[in-house]
Amino acid sequence: MACPLASRSQRAEDNLLQHYRRAMELEVDFFSAQPYRPPRQGLSLLVVDFDDTCTATDSIGLLMQTAIEATVAQADGSSSQQALRAELQGQLQWLVQNYGARRSALLEEILPEPEEEAHDFDMAWLGDFIDRLSEFDREMNGVVIESGILSGIKKGMLARAGASISMQPGCLDLLRRAADAGVPTYVVSVNWSAEMVRAALAQEGLSVVMAEGDGQSASAAPPGSVVVYANELEYFGDTTTGNIRRRCECAGDKGRLLDDLLLDLAAAGEGGSGISVYIGDSMTDIPPLISADAGILVGRNDMVRQVAAVAGIDVRLLVAAPLDLTAQESHADEAPVLWEAGSWDDISAFLFNQQFKLAPRKTSSFKERAPLNTVAHGKVPRVLAIAGSDSGGGAGIQADLKACMAAGVFCTTAVTALTAQNTRGVESVHMAPTAFIRQQIAAVLGDIGADVAKTGMLPTPEVVEAVAEELQAQGLVKLVVDPVLVSTSGDALATNGVAEAIKTHLLPLATIVTPNIPEASKLLDGRPINGIEGMKAAAEELHRYGPQWVLIKGGHLAGQVTHPDDQEGDAGAGLLHSVRPGMVTDILFDGKNMIELSEPHISTGNNHGTGCTLASTIAAELAKGADVSTAVRRAKKYVWRMLERSMDLPLGQGPQKPMNHGFAIADWSADLATAAAGSAGGSAGAGAGVAATSYAAEAAREQRAAAATRRSRIPNRCDLRVYVVTDPVCNAAQARSNAEAVRMAIDGGATIVQLREKKIDGGAFLQQAAEVLEVCKARGVPLLINDRVDVALAVGADGVHVGQGDLPAVTVRRMIGADLILGVSVKTVEEALRAEADGADYLGAGAVFPTGTKESEVIGLQRLQAICAAVDIPVVAIGGVKVGNAAETVAAGCAGAAVVSGVFAVASPADACRELLGVVDAALAQRGIS
Repeated sequence: MACPLASRSQRAEDNLLQHYRRAMELEVDFFSAQPYRPPRQGLSLLVVDFDDTCTATDSIGLLMQTAIEATVAQADGSSSQQALRAELQGQLQWLVQNYGARRSALLEEILPEPEEEAHDFDMAWLGDFIDRLSEFDREMNGVVIESGILSGIKKGMLARAGASISMQPGCLDLLRRAADAGVPTYVVSVNWSAEMVRAALAQEGLSVVMAEGDGQSASAAPPGSVVVYANELEYFGDTTTGNIRRRCECAGDKGRLLDDLLLDLAAAGEGGSGISVYIGDSMTDIPPLISADAGILVGRNDMVRQVAAVAGIDVRLLVAAPLDLTAQESHADEAPVLWEAGSWDDISAFLFNQQFKLAPRKTSSFKERAPLNTVAHGKVPRVLAIAGSDSGGGAGIQADLKACMAAGVFCTTAVTALTAQNTRGVESVHMAPTAFIRQQIAAVLGDIGADVAKTGMLPTPEVVEAVAEELQAQGLVKLVVDPVLVSTSGDALATNGVAEAIKTHLLPLATIVTPNIPEASKLLDGRPINGIEGMKAAAEELHRYGPQWVLIKGGHLAGQVTHPDDQEGDAGAGLLHSVRPGMVTDILFDGKNMIELSEPHISTGNNHGTGCTLASTIAAELAKGADVSTAVRRAKKYVWRMLERSMDLPLGQGPQKPMNHGFAIADWSADLATAAAGSAGGSAGAGAGVAATSYAAEAAREQRAAAATRRSRIPNRCDLRVYVVTDPVCNAAQARSNAEAVRMAIDGGATIVQLREKKIDGGAFLQQAAEVLEVCKARGVPLLINDRVDVALAVGADGVHVGQGDLPAVTVRRMIGADLILGVSVKTVEEALRAEADGADYLGAGAVFPTGTKESEVIGLQRLQAICAAVDIPVVAIGGVKVGNAAETVAAGCAGAAVVSGVFAVASPADACRELLGVVDAALAQRGIS
């Protein structure tokens, strides 16, 4: 029973708040009528904290519960699930209690009670406090990672969870108003899942995009959209590994983000016409709150007010803030002021009052929002590669040139040595004179210039020292150091003393150093490096020599048990099935954060030059403007795909075969696989114009035999459980746009979307695709375009689906590249096998049942089962599939069900998808698939 006194007190508080707001309105009306009016005020930047500032419910707790339920769902039997849930809940309880106890102890140590009388601003104390608090938050994130509790979450689950988060009244309206006005608008969060944050913000149709990389550009923020800057969970395939991509963990990170955005606006000349505003609620928001022109405090967090009082920060009511903050003069000895708001409506009234000056930035159409080209800041990105020449063409300067070209970057060179080598090994080395190496560097940098330098083979200590001196003399500030000391075959590529010289002269200048395990060991005086923990220790020790970042490459541990979660060993082909493949794990370290970067191990003899290529691609990405973490991830993705597209290439007879750096232009692996298939059963093509006894003919036969017995590529993964296909007739009948219908379907559980439009021209289709893509990206669900490869590429979709009468799958794969999803419609086993060989990632088989949306031959369940059994890529059932028969298609071997009218011809696509997802998941569970 409610307490009467409490009820009367609440009513009195509500009445007082109403009078307070009315007083504000009257005050604005009064001053608006006066002869003097302050100058109209612009808003140049808006940054808003997410957790408890925008939200009315606990997002971190929801994320943890989502992780627990995802793990429990994979257990067999209700009793096993119950026991596992109890165990994980106990683990979560310990994490919460440990965090609370240690945080309380820390605050008791570093946060005194405020003095009764006001005092001067104490920046020194506040700086120490923020450093200690930030260090603690980073350490606690490490504890969560070590617990493994965040592993096992499927893609899309966090987006659906985020869409259920309750938001503070008025928050989304204010964000939309600012974004629509062209104000660069960011939401920053220490939440572990940017995917969840984005979905929460997109609940009411707000356009939300993800920030890329760690460094941010306010002037490049897309008009009309809110940008999310947060941490992200790392995925292996479609499942989280338990690791966190750390970007925003603490107060220090939030402060740095705001500083970066303000500096960027100043550099772009856009920061002088308005004020910067930061809105937050907690201690971690204090650095950006006091750095912004207007730091607005929301909520009733007592701790942030205690910190402000101890630091000498003044907290005043927002109603007392001057309407023209641009007229205020700031002085170093003055205390910062935080403005306390009672609600989001109060903040909106303050920001968008009659003095607000709408100064929209240049808006851009979806065509202008295509992926950024490589030319940044009006100049061609340039890399200077300083390394030795590989006469076999696989590594060294040759690899540097090819890697930079593939990344879209201009590469100049300074050759340090000439080698006579092939796939069998190094036969001879001829070193260039040190003075000549200096001349090459000076000649290039004195004319063409470079954004980044990359070093490889430096054969003598004198060369190392000379290179370091010349780079310093030329003023180059970004340097990637690949410490090439020994060739793959064990041949020495550097004389005694080079390792020590690199540590002394180059590492203090390095942006990043990229040794493999033998190289790291040699740099550390021969210390053995065993397993992941050994790699982490090596990274920490190398970092002490001065590089900003250290990347320890773990390829030499492939096939060993390198991580507690990787017990399966080396099984790269397992990516195609539910068995987890062997992993290659690299360690990236910036002095504070230890990041594990893993991908499936690809076992191939065509791997000569991987280290050179990785380092050069990192340099190329840095030259294009990426931060280090993003550059490393992009480079690893490129090298992984290059290895996959270079398997079994007949280039030489020794163990060190080179790779195909230009696989996106000429995919020799696919060509040879096609030739092998074309010559199967006959001797034609064995030599193709050369003598049958020649080496070339023998190599061709060996390659074709190898290609015929292996899979030509590793497919991209996609979640096909609820595959929705748009239909313009269905949506028109329901008076909905495609974008609105897709949003409802995804909110109900759709895992992948295909946009199908047969009767509109390309321009209209492109516009529609852009609108649907924004909805899909905001919710972390891939969008495929039906038939129109041009539209898919133009809009930046996640892939394409084609039928038998469209462009051949092999042609489409060449057009879209290796990393976009390709689906192919099939009706027979023969069509299925051909599509798989041509590069399909999944098949759409049907029509399985009679359908009213498209005339098509019905193949039935028996043929569907035969198609599923014949191929190794996943199959989704299409045609006439509904809730009532979807389980039968999954039982036949399908990975999901494709639905048109069953979702889009009904009043609630969300309810239809939710029901279908339940049916599909239950049917998959019957097959032992979680």
